[in-house]
Amino acid sequence: MARALEARVRGDARRVGVVVSRAARALRAAGVLALLVWPALLAAQLPEADAAFRAGHYAAARAAYTRVLAGDSSNERALHRLAILDSWDGKLIRSLAGFGRLRRIDPRDPDIMVSHAQVLAWAGKTAASEALYDSVLVRFPDRADALAGRARAIAWSGDLDRAEELWRRALERHADNPELLIGLAQTLYWKGQPGLAETYAVRARAVAPEDRTARDLERVVRAALRPEIATTVDGATDSDRNAFVAQQGTIASSLGSDLRGTVRAGWRHATDQAGDGSSYWAGGHLIAALGHGAVLRAGVGARRVQPDVGAARTPLTAELGVGLRPARYAAVSMGYSRTPFDETAGLMRQDLTIDAVDLSFDVSPTPGWSISGGGGGAWFSDRNRRYSAVGAVLARVARGLQLGPYARILGYRDAPGGYFAPDRFSVIEGRAVYVGQRNRWGLRADGGVGSQQVFKGATRQTEWHIGLSLSRGWGANNEIALVGSITNSAAATTPGTVPTEGFRYRTLGLRFRQGL
Repeated sequence: MARALEARVRGDARRVGVVVSRAARALRAAGVLALLVWPALLAAQLPEADAAFRAGHYAAARAAYTRVLAGDSSNERALHRLAILDSWDGKLIRSLAGFGRLRRIDPRDPDIMVSHAQVLAWAGKTAASEALYDSVLVRFPDRADALAGRARAIAWSGDLDRAEELWRRALERHADNPELLIGLAQTLYWKGQPGLAETYAVRARAVAPEDRTARDLERVVRAALRPEIATTVDGATDSDRNAFVAQQGTIASSLGSDLRGTVRAGWRHATDQAGDGSSYWAGGHLIAALGHGAVLRAGVGARRVQPDVGAARTPLTAELGVGLRPARYAAVSMGYSRTPFDETAGLMRQDLTIDAVDLSFDVSPTPGWSISGGGGGAWFSDRNRRYSAVGAVLARVARGLQLGPYARILGYRDAPGGYFAPDRFSVIEGRAVYVGQRNRWGLRADGGVGSQQVFKGATRQTEWHIGLSLSRGWGANNEIALVGSITNSAAATTPGTVPTEGFRYRTLGLRFRQGL
């Protein structure tokens, strides 16, 4: 009995061993099959991702490349395309991190190096971008995209003269390359030479008639050259029953490759509780390109001031200014002007002129950030003086939306007669700006809330403003826009009055611009 039981146990063990052995062989076969099939699956996913990328289905391409990386974390094609897609989506930090990983895997691939250099330029790292392009050109001196990228990075750094030289040298190697033609045209346009820029923009359209960048550039350059008419109508009123309405018209035209002229005429009618007054003006100015990204502006004119009380007068007006572009995302301007002080009916009754000097700057150090500011002084014919300073920082927090702080200070040395109010004004506020564009319709909305101080040593008050602009464009630079705003800011107070707690200032304007 014992021997029979032992035999049965040994038989069961043999059968279990056979089953286990068969299962092990099946698992090994499945593993071998997976090793054979998985590369095939990856190989099938890459063409699928590439096809979606070429067709412009970028969300599908991103998903497919992500699946490829899930199976092969060092796949160069998937890493490269995902880094490109990140840069197109504005995710430059993530894109640069992807290129850094790619460069560690394959530091010598010229395609990866060119794409990496391009994103570095977009991120504002133009020196690093130029160095990387130079590394490619040492090995491939005739590579057109590297030649174009290096010249573009140098142009964006602000060295327009050197960039122009590089564009021209590259065109000697690739005379009909549309990217090089477009780049040279853009650089010449930035230098204030639209006539010469048009020559290369037309050539770019001829060799690449379907290129959208070439088409848009040609339209912009031609619009800058052709005559243009514009008119503005503005009106404002406040809770103290001061009001005005004004209109100005201009005609601007190119007078040569480096010169553009503008003539203007307008009128203004202002009222207050004591009466009214009008002023009329005409004049013109010239803008000349000086090279190195600098322009000179000079103009003269005359203004007829007719108050309801007192004699009419016709003083001369003048303006002189210089604009500089030290870098692609930086601009500085300095200017002088001489004009009558006739903003209100009360001021028209006084024979006052202003000599003013102003400085302003705008900088965008990285995408999504902008810094602006300025200041100046003014000297009045009655020996009064005014000073002012302003600064603002805006950061993009969502598509079309920017937030940031704003500060301004304005002050006068009060003179007998007390026509200035307040003698000092300062404000600090948080500001929001939204800009949207769709199908040639444009919307701009801005608002702010902060604290203002009116008069020296006064208690601070709450300050706010709201502004709105709705525009419709057509053609290259034609536009009509309706603008309006409302505020309780004491900076808008009519000179000669003291702002009350319920003070409000409202404006409404219409802008029209049409190329001929």
